[in-house]
Amino acid sequence: STQSTGDGIRKELVNRVAEAFHSSLIFSRGSEKSDLAGNLTKLASRTDGFRRSFEYIQDYLNIFGLKMWQEEVMRIINYNVEQECNAFLRHKVYDWKSLYQSENIPIPT
Repeated sequence: STQSTGDGIRKELVNRVAEAFHSSLIFSRGSEKSDLAGNLTKLASRTDGFRRSFEYIQDYLNIFGLKMWQEEVMRIINYNVEQECNAFLRHKVYDWKSLYQSENIPIPT
């Protein structure tokens, strides 16, 4: 039961953080440098709220919330960097072959 609770929490975390990254880090060709700074500030505020929530609930749910937070955020970042690098690689790393993608807790694409 604790494992399924942890997986459910991880799945929700991954979905919310991936959505926050996706909605904050999409730019058009004519974007200004100030757009980047503003978007990063908004993203930092949003993700800090998620992180603080995990820090708060970890004692109530008897989970390692901050460890879970760090693992999943790093997995999302590494996955997205890997997928972005595909544009420059002859042998692409497909979603289903990624070391960072998971069947149980998938990163939305």
